[in-house]
Amino acid sequence: METRVHDQTSAEHWRDRIAETLRTRGITAPPGTPGVSRVRVPWRLDWAFELRDAEPADVGAAVQAARDALREWRLDAAPRRRALTELADALAAEEELLTHLICFENGKLQRSAAMEVGAAIGSLRHHAGLDIPEEVLRDDASGRLRLVREPVGVVAAVTPANMPLLMLVNKLAAALLTGNTVIAKPSPQTPLSALMLQSLSRPLLPPGVFRVLPGGAELGRTLVAHPGVGMITLTGSRRAGREVMAAASATITRLQLELGGNDPAILLDDADVERVAPEIFRSAFASSGQACVAVKRVYAPPGVLGALTERLVELANAARVGSPYDPEASHPVLSGEDQYRRVLGLLAGAEREGATIRTGGAEAVPGFLGVRPAVVTGPDPDGELVQEEQFGPVLPLVPYEDLDALVDAVNAGPYGLGATIWTANQAAGERLARRLDVGMTWVNRTPVPDPGMPFGGMRESGLGREGGRAGLDAYCELKTIGTAGADHD
Repeated sequence: METRVHDQTSAEHWRDRIAETLRTRGITAPPGTPGVSRVRVPWRLDWAFELRDAEPADVGAAVQAARDALREWRLDAAPRRRALTELADALAAEEELLTHLICFENGKLQRSAAMEVGAAIGSLRHHAGLDIPEEVLRDDASGRLRLVREPVGVVAAVTPANMPLLMLVNKLAAALLTGNTVIAKPSPQTPLSALMLQSLSRPLLPPGVFRVLPGGAELGRTLVAHPGVGMITLTGSRRAGREVMAAASATITRLQLELGGNDPAILLDDADVERVAPEIFRSAFASSGQACVAVKRVYAPPGVLGALTERLVELANAARVGSPYDPEASHPVLSGEDQYRRVLGLLAGAEREGATIRTGGAEAVPGFLGVRPAVVTGPDPDGELVQEEQFGPVLPLVPYEDLDALVDAVNAGPYGLGATIWTANQAAGERLARRLDVGMTWVNRTPVPDPGMPFGGMRESGLGREGGRAGLDAYCELKTIGTAGADHD
């Protein structure tokens, strides 16, 4: 497998253009500013952008401004819908720049970054077209009973590095449509797209409605523990979810948590390996495993697993890890150094336990967080590589003999986000889908999220849903209003 870091001319052009834009908008710090943090480029670690992080002391002022803005912002949905549409237009006008900004801070290939920006624009337009329904529960001579939806208040949105723009936009659009105000704390690895979103929104939103506070863990802890926050929405790790739940318990703050997945692909004995293998490979490795709904582990009968393994190894050997400016790259680098070290540690640990890495592993390129797609056979089914979310380009393959025992094992695990099922018998696949205790199951296809679909999982994969009516209601308080009818005259 080959690796090419980047095309120097194109990369330097976009580095300089992004740097100038960020300076002009006041996002990055002037040279010589003390106390800055560095956002490093994961495919060229000697390149970085510098910015001033917010301080924990800034949280109180941001919360107060957000609470002040609520008084008017919550009253009328029409200007909120208009603001979402205008923000979508503003993103569309800067679509190319945002695409390359994500390439630099996250490491995605250009086509993936462009898809993320397009999806963010689509999410804003989708939410702008949604209604906030008012339901009449009873209307007769005894009286009228209505159910109305009102905003929760100030929403703290904590977002991850893997989709730095889209994950924030999804939360922002739902929260703003329903009349809330938002304070966002993006991942310290990828704060630049969030800060660019804030800059684009300033002419469109009243002061205090949307604020981004870049910073690390201590800033996040201060934000989620603030008593003026009415809701916390987090996409992140299980560890972060537990910390947020503990902080929220002091004030009984509403939570929406998406804490990742360890999604299995389950092949039945009639699965067509030639058709299924490329689908599984794309799901597992398209973003180098950095997607919560990516296939993270594969279970197949022994009679199927051998052919599947060889096909996956063949596909992995044809892959090419590269930068966004390598036109031949098929797979990106990992987005951060901590995750890079963790993935390599998982592979080393699996080897010590007797697993075989058929192909893949670290790229020997300094300053380049590349890991080749790794296909692993013979892992311990109860080991860390199989039972934990790797969030990297690693795919353990596990044989099974008893489907009922496999279902029990999957349902007993900590994660319950999603699963895919592969079989020539669609009806059998759908029956199996109902038996799996996960939030989303796909039969003979890889996950295709939709803005109208509730997204989320069971058990330690999180609480609540994003998207769809359930996701919108998460940002609402349900209030019942009763009025007297003719019988009370």
